[in-house]
Order: sequence, then C-alpha cells, then structure tokens
Amino acid sequence: MNNDAKPESAPALARWIPGLALFRTYRREWLAGDVLAGVSVCVIMIPSVIAYARLMGLPPQHGLYAALIPLVVYPFFGSSRQVIVGPDIAISLLMAGAIAPLAGGDPARAAMLTATLALVSGIFLLLGARAKIGAVADFLSKPVLIGYMTGAALILMASQIAGLLGIPLHNQDFFPRLFEAGNKLEQTHPLTLLLGAGLVSVIFLLRRFAPKVPAALVVCVAALGASFAFHLEQRGVAVIGPVSRGLPGFEIPKVTWHEIHSLLPAALGIALLTYTEGILLARAFGAKNNYEIQPNQELTGLGFADVLTGLFQGFAITGSQARTTVNDNAGGKTQMSSLVAAAALAAFLLFLTPLLTQLPVVALASILIYGACTLVEFEAMKRIYRFYPRAAVVAALTTLGVLAAGVVPGILFGVVLSLLGLISRVSHPPDAVLREVPGHGYHDLGDAPVGQTIPGLVAFRYYAPLLFFNCGHFTDRVRQLVATSPAPVRWFLLDAQAITDIDETAAEALHILRADLESKGVALKIAHSNRPFRAILERTGLARELNEQNFFDSVHDCVNAFQTGKVAPTAATPRSPR
Repeated sequence: MNNDAKPESAPALARWIPGLALFRTYRREWLAGDVLAGVSVCVIMIPSVIAYARLMGLPPQHGLYAALIPLVVYPFFGSSRQVIVGPDIAISLLMAGAIAPLAGGDPARAAMLTATLALVSGIFLLLGARAKIGAVADFLSKPVLIGYMTGAALILMASQIAGLLGIPLHNQDFFPRLFEAGNKLEQTHPLTLLLGAGLVSVIFLLRRFAPKVPAALVVCVAALGASFAFHLEQRGVAVIGPVSRGLPGFEIPKVTWHEIHSLLPAALGIALLTYTEGILLARAFGAKNNYEIQPNQELTGLGFADVLTGLFQGFAITGSQARTTVNDNAGGKTQMSSLVAAAALAAFLLFLTPLLTQLPVVALASILIYGACTLVEFEAMKRIYRFYPRAAVVAALTTLGVLAAGVVPGILFGVVLSLLGLISRVSHPPDAVLREVPGHGYHDLGDAPVGQTIPGLVAFRYYAPLLFFNCGHFTDRVRQLVATSPAPVRWFLLDAQAITDIDETAAEALHILRADLESKGVALKIAHSNRPFRAILERTGLARELNEQNFFDSVHDCVNAFQTGKVAPTAATPRSPR
C-alpha cells in the first residue's frame, strides 16, 4: 500500500512546489554560469538593499534580510528561471510612506510594520493566486503607473535631501519638506555635499559610458575607501554605523489590529505593484529564453516570498529588473543562480557586515537619487503627452495626487481617474452614418467629402457595447438622425458588428426605441449581428420581436433589399423583451 502511495505523492508535491523539478533535471554544464551569475547578483545587490532599508528608517541589516529570504523561496514556487526577487525602490518608497505615521521614527517599530506589510501583501497575492485573478493588476494602467513613478521619483529625491546636504529635516511630506530644506540651506555640511555630488556624478557617468559596471558597488567601495583614508566620520560626515552580524530569525510581527487595519490599503497597493512588476519582468525574460510563464504561479511564488520574508524580519519584495538583467547577462540558466546568490549573501551576513560600519550615509543617498531618476520613463511620457492627451492628464493628476496626498492615495486616485475616463468614453462612444463608396461598399468615412447615403434609409454604426450607461446616448442619437434626415426615413439600419454585448437596461431601451420608430413609420433593421449580440437578442425576446426578415448579413444586403422592395418595411407586432 505504501508503494502505491509514493508515485502519487511525488507529482502532487511537484504541483505545489514546481521548483523541485530543478534538482531532478539539472545539467552539470549549467553550474558554472549559475554560480557566476549568483555571485554577481549578490555583490551588486548589497549596497542597494541597504539603501532601501535606510529609506524606510530601518537598521541596515533588514535590507539584507529582505534580499536573502526571497532568493531562497521564489525559486521553488515561481515559474521564471531568470527572475531575481528582492527589495525594489518603488515598493520600498510606498512602504516608507505607509509606515512613517505609525513608526514615529523608531527603527524597531518600523521593522515590525514593514514586516507586517510584507506578510499581508503576500497573503493578498496568495489569495489572488488561489482565485486565479492575475488580471486584476491590469487596473494599474500605463498612465497611472507613469504618474505614480514620476511622483514617487520626486518624493524619493526629496527624501534624500537631508542625506545629501548633511542637514536634519523633520517634515516627511513632499512640499513641507522642500520648504524646510530651503529654509535650512545655510546649514549645509560642505564636505557631505561635495562627496554626495561627486558620487552621484560617478553613478551617472558609469551608467552612461560603462553600463555593465555595477555603479552602486563602485560608489560604495569608493565611499568606504575615502571614509577610512580621510576619517570622514571625524570630519562630520555621517556613517551608517554598526550592522548586526548573523542570519535573520523567525519572528511574528508584534502589531495591533488597529495598525494592521491602517496598513491594509498600502498592502493591497504593494500586492498590485509586486505582481505587475514581477509578471512583466518574468514574461520579458521568459520570451527571451523561450519558455512559458504561468501568471498564477508567479502570484504564488511572489506571495510565498513576501510572507516568509515578513516572518524573517524583512520587508515586501518584487522582481528586480537590474538584478535579473545581471543574472541573465552573467549566464544564469536556472533558479540555481538565485540559490547561489542566497548562499553568498548568507556568508556576507555571517562574516563581513563589519566592513559596512564606516560607509557614509551620503553614498546611500546618491544611490537612491539615481534610482529615483530611473523611475521616470521619459520616452513613455513624451509618447503619451504627444499622442494621448487624456491619458497625459491622468498621468499628471496621478503625480500631483502622489505628491499631495501620498503614494497609496495617489495611486487610488489615478485608478479612479482611469475608470472614470473609461466610463466617459464608453458612455459617449464614436458612431457613424455609413456612406456608399461606389465599387467598395458602405463605410465610415468620417468628415471626408465623398460617398453618398440612400434617401429613406439611414445606415448607422455604433462603436461600443450597449449597456445601462450608454443606451440613453444611443437612443438619442438614433432619434436625432431620424429627425434630421433630409429625406423621410423608412428604414433605420443598425450595423451591429461593433456591439458585442447588451444588458437588460439597454435591451428594454431597444424595445422601446423599436416601437417608437414603428409608430413613426420607420422599420428597425439590423446588419452584422455578431454571435454574442444575436444570442442576447434571442434570450431577451428581441430577436422574435424584430422578426427574422429584419436581420441582414451585411449593410449591402439590406440596402439591396430596400432598393428592390423585397422586404416589407414594417416589423412584427411589438412584444416585451422580458
């Protein structure tokens, strides 16, 4: 009996933990590339994750914890072979804004709150995977994301003014912080500003002329060398101080229900951003390396990584584009590179953290300032502002919302604006009176001074589903066209090829419109009734009410019938669609 159970348990375990297949199918020739890629990822991530921890007011080791745990967890549950999961600048900024009012400047409290955010956002991701609702992230449209990223970049730059100038700032909100910094410019520490400006310049120059060189690592090594050589701490340059040695321990965050309730909106926003960034990254590298990505498996992998990172004193994570690119370029073939990176980072935590004690704070500020610049998609902004004016307004207002109200309210404001814009467009969609082009049929010619209509017949195309919020606009347009027609209308032809849906309210409106037109001697005809539209008409009884003879395969067929008089111009006796 036990022998029978074993073959079934292995596939079941593989379904729950698909990464286990790595060890069954791993090839020896992949190992060298995976080891090199893993070590490279570890080396370049250390300065960045420490900077992200400082952004949230956490002790530096928590950035290392947040990097370590997902490197171990994601390979077993995710579907990508190249994606490196870990702390991200945009999500870290969102967390910083969410926990600041609750932490009160206490690093230990901030660590508990960020761990809670990771735990709750991970639960949201796992619930999403269970419900198979990966498409919910599509509510974060491109204009909203661009607006959010731009606002986040400005907030991030403002948050680093204190570190760059070497002055204390107390306001956390964007506009008050700028005002406070302006009033304290005379307190700037010259050596800190000089060092910071030099480090920022080095990063930009390296990114411009040597993009494959790990700029953050170069800056930190240079800053550490200068700190030891010139005793910068004694000259008034702030350093990060002691960094705890050792691996993170399991710890359930100690927070109140009130704090959890306060963090729920931010946790939901983090979950959406985590999945959006993670799935786009996974799909890009999956396409490059010729394998399929499973969206709900990505939700599962990111969710488990978030939950376990929160339980091991870390904070929320997502796929990292920079580290994934390094992994792929260095020859990483499988998830083994992530596990190698985890092993290297664990060794650093156990033995090498004292090296960071004299690292100047301004070096981390320079990394974050450059990171803020990378958040802004200048080319996408130019394209949207040039070709999509409405979307540009949404992006700009989202940016203002983020700056004025904070990251989470700003994102929600942008999503609401996008949905309102969508409702506005669908409630007043474009339409057209079709005209004949000799030899080419009947078409929407817009304002072109060509083509002709048929006296007594109006051929009308509506470019949207018929739903409760636009059926009034639809019936008004039909009545307007009948009333303003130069010749008395006998047939009104609806070209329904773009109408894919019709709800109960619209069906009732169409029933009333048909009866109204008939009372005026106008017969309602329908052409191009696609399958979904026709099925709904049959379900509601409108198809029987209109009668089969009033349906046509094409506009051309209807016009021919009208001109030859082969079809009676009146419809059947009206009947309720209900």
